[in-house]
Amino acid sequence: MKDSIERILERIDGRGYKAYKDLAGASEVVGRVKIKVTRVQGDPFAPPSVVLVEAPLGDNPLYSNYPVPVADYALRLAHRLSARYSIRGAGEGHSGEVRVPRPGPVILRRSAAEIVAGPGGGVVLRLRLWAGLPSRRRRILGSTARELLLSRLPRLAVEVSRGLEREDARLERHVDAWREQEFIRERLPSMGLVSFIGDGSILPRACGGCEEPLEGAVPFESPESLRVEFELPTGRSVTGMGIREGLTLVAGPAFHGKTTLMEAIASGVWDHVPGDGRELVVTRRDAFWVQSENGRWVSCVDVYPWVESMPGLRDPHCWSTSDASGATSAVASLQEAVETGSRLILIDEDWTATNFIHRDRWTEEVTGKRTLLSVSDLAPALKRAGISVVIVASGSIPLLASADTVIVMDEYRPRDATSYAEKARRVAVEAGLAPAGTSYTPPPARRLVEPFTLVKPKLRGRILEARNLRDRVDLSGLRQLEEQAQLNTLLPLAQRLTSRPGVLVEEARRLEWEIRRGEWGSIDRSPGPGLSEVRWLDVLYLVNRLPGLRVTRS
Repeated sequence: MKDSIERILERIDGRGYKAYKDLAGASEVVGRVKIKVTRVQGDPFAPPSVVLVEAPLGDNPLYSNYPVPVADYALRLAHRLSARYSIRGAGEGHSGEVRVPRPGPVILRRSAAEIVAGPGGGVVLRLRLWAGLPSRRRRILGSTARELLLSRLPRLAVEVSRGLEREDARLERHVDAWREQEFIRERLPSMGLVSFIGDGSILPRACGGCEEPLEGAVPFESPESLRVEFELPTGRSVTGMGIREGLTLVAGPAFHGKTTLMEAIASGVWDHVPGDGRELVVTRRDAFWVQSENGRWVSCVDVYPWVESMPGLRDPHCWSTSDASGATSAVASLQEAVETGSRLILIDEDWTATNFIHRDRWTEEVTGKRTLLSVSDLAPALKRAGISVVIVASGSIPLLASADTVIVMDEYRPRDATSYAEKARRVAVEAGLAPAGTSYTPPPARRLVEPFTLVKPKLRGRILEARNLRDRVDLSGLRQLEEQAQLNTLLPLAQRLTSRPGVLVEEARRLEWEIRRGEWGSIDRSPGPGLSEVRWLDVLYLVNRLPGLRVTRS
């Protein structure tokens, strides 16, 4: 039987830093709080150690009935409080540091905080924290480590658990926000909707890279013709703009809120915290943002429906390249999304090659050739295949003619301009611009041919590097992730997904299900606090861009 944390610290006090390895797996109960060291850093300047702390909670039914938003709220408390429990000046490097990841503006399942069933009944708050084991001149400071592990961390856990009780009204609002968004998302399909933007929502952010809502921004107000109402399980009713299935065209002058609306819709796949301004923006979970990614890697993607004539293309059903162009990269991304199960594609002309969105028949007369069809060509066929598209586009009569809904953003206020679609249809027919009767069949799922292992992979922001990659992998197009912990989660999931042959989408969905059940140990044998919920679509986004990955059609 392994010694307790206290006994090990007594034994290794004053020894070299490597002796801290004896703490791995050691545990101790302090009062009613259990402490377990699950990962030990090898050096005081290395990333801090990981400590698992479990504290029993009271009998508030919110804890057991809604563990996801309660755990999210607990993490926000822990993040706010953790600096108080660090031991300042405890030594070198990360000595004495106590830290948890900073949560983004959305409510997610995270490895840093969970609400789990207690061993003797009731529920337990489980926190995973980073703790810097203290040393000076790389010699273990046993008494300081004892203060950190057996005094400060238990007190932090107790304060967080008491904070849940003390902030009961705020916690209830947090839970209600999550309940309302989950309720709306569950009912979108039955109402023929792909997204909902609640009246009064604040969509603009304070700055380009900010999470906070813009102070003084124009509150969102739905056009009456597009307004829908939800009676929520919390007892209140809300109204807002429902975006219907099919093709929705978003138009308007520059700087009037088109991209702001699209970014809010894309972010609506996650549940937002109260005060974010977008807590009533709810989108189907399978929505996928498509944009151009010049130079990206493409592996055996079925681009057949989009190809008219591409020089050197042998098999459009299995197209590969190491240097996709703006238009072909967008085509590949859309096909990959549909292959993996998305039935809601989001496109913004500011981020996408023009020739992927529009078709110019007059220019084609000059060049005499055409390689790819555009979204305006395939929009009717995509609709018939059950794939909805929300697209920001201007100056496209064929797209306007195919649209089921037209929304014009005017000074951040939406206006229903769907009546113009009928006029556009007449113009398109008269000018010979009406989309042809092209058919569209969703691509088949692809299978990994052989295992693929990343050698010493590193994420630097949104750039993935590894020794065996031919090129760096740019993940900046993955615009629907809300925090760094989600990016951190993609890497081990992608490694698992590519570790053995199989149908990629099936394996990715299984991994997502493991996350939704809180099985963090299936991602990492000794999970730290830095993992957050992601979708199967997000994992496959990374996998589809790995240079050298060998896949084939199933």
